[in-house]
Amino acid sequence: MLLLLHACESSSTGAADSSAIEAPAETEPGTESESEPESPTEPESEPESETETETETEPESEPGPEQHCAEVDAFVPQFTEDIARFAAQDDRSPGPPGSVVFVGSSSIRRWEGLALAYTDHEPRQRGVGGSQLAEIAQAADALVLRHDPRAVVVFAGTNDVDAGVPADVVVERFQCLRERVARGLGSDRPVLFIGITPTIARWDQWETADAVNQAVAALAEADPALTYVDVPSLFLATGSPPDASLFVADGLHLSDAGYALWDRALRPAVDAAAPPLAPVAPGSAPLASGTRLLFDLGPSNAEDGELTPSPDWLGQAWSNWHAAEGGEDVLPGEHLDGLVADDGAATGVGVVVTGGFYLNGRSNGGLLWPDPALLGGLAVGSATGDFGYTVPDDQTGGLMLRGLDPGQSYTVRLFAARDEAQRRVTSYTLRGADTRAATLQTSGAGAGALGGTTNDDTVVTFVGVIPDPWGHLFLDVAIAEGDYAYLSALELIVD
Repeated sequence: MLLLLHACESSSTGAADSSAIEAPAETEPGTESESEPESPTEPESEPESETETETETEPESEPGPEQHCAEVDAFVPQFTEDIARFAAQDDRSPGPPGSVVFVGSSSIRRWEGLALAYTDHEPRQRGVGGSQLAEIAQAADALVLRHDPRAVVVFAGTNDVDAGVPADVVVERFQCLRERVARGLGSDRPVLFIGITPTIARWDQWETADAVNQAVAALAEADPALTYVDVPSLFLATGSPPDASLFVADGLHLSDAGYALWDRALRPAVDAAAPPLAPVAPGSAPLASGTRLLFDLGPSNAEDGELTPSPDWLGQAWSNWHAAEGGEDVLPGEHLDGLVADDGAATGVGVVVTGGFYLNGRSNGGLLWPDPALLGGLAVGSATGDFGYTVPDDQTGGLMLRGLDPGQSYTVRLFAARDEAQRRVTSYTLRGADTRAATLQTSGAGAGALGGTTNDDTVVTFVGVIPDPWGHLFLDVAIAEGDYAYLSALELIVD
């Protein structure tokens, strides 16, 4: 697995991208190696031609006390619920091996294109919006080490600077994280620090952020496993502060153009630290033709939604999203593996959130009484009556299906409904070996079969879809018209 550490929302100065961050030296207590004397051999009538000498392996020494983590350990965490949610899902299913971990603050969380851009690195997206580097280092076990990544990419520190933390303390926090990666995974495990990015909203803090970046770049010069990724130089080449097109309206978080510029420096560094994974061999994860999987995305509290029972009233088994309340957000990187077929058989297919959602439904306008004459096997009210929805810029809506066979083709069917007078249209883009797109009117006049304001009869269907070479499909859920976009249920059928 590769771990990516991301500095907080501010960016670092332009130090050489190729520089490796220096791992803090580990202090190991002296190890005594004892050789037990061999017992004398009795003389034999015929001496052996070779005398074997046994060598004993020296016992491994325990690492000494941490050098850089006292301040981190005293930090009061603010986002324990988000981190615990990741940990609970990872306890249930750790995900495929060989990953690269991308960890940090909201710029990691909001990067909807991360999973697609790094599909050949099996990325783990562990962004905690608003977090400081201290909390990321404090939660290193849960966010990073447990995945045994091939590399770690980090972007964090900007929120520390914004909170008034001095540059030297921010650097010490990063050194704690670096130290914990070295102790937990080995001092040669690659760590990449994305320089704190200069932004319009925090331009007055750039001097401090730049000091952090320069210090990390200097550490990288002495640490072969540490790389400072010089994103700031690319941003500052567009202006001081950087060009507004690189950010969304708040002037702090990155736009698609901003992430593209980030990736210009980051992608070569990641590939150098952890070469891309080989494609999945076709035929390595086949499911029988006609196998059908049903996935219900929505909350499970009584007011806003419910888990779809297995079997449902049509005798079908479903995979439900984790228990959640209406109004709760679903974070990029959250996942559900081991989806079941409609007959209840386990499969190796999983779903990973790549762009966040909020959850709602039932009392807020889902389709509670679907008609099987119109929707067939999707006519299950617990699935159609609640939904995930997206908002501009922040919770942008996206899923990745993993564990598919690149040698098979699939049919993907999508349903969403919201009873609302405003005309709302959702755009779905599905990417695998090729790209498909379609729209669905979920709300407003004419959305329903009888002229109602709720979609009750239309399902978006993509036929003959082939995953990318790594067995992944990527679904983007975006607003085409109106205030929100929706997804209630997904059906996957092996052609």
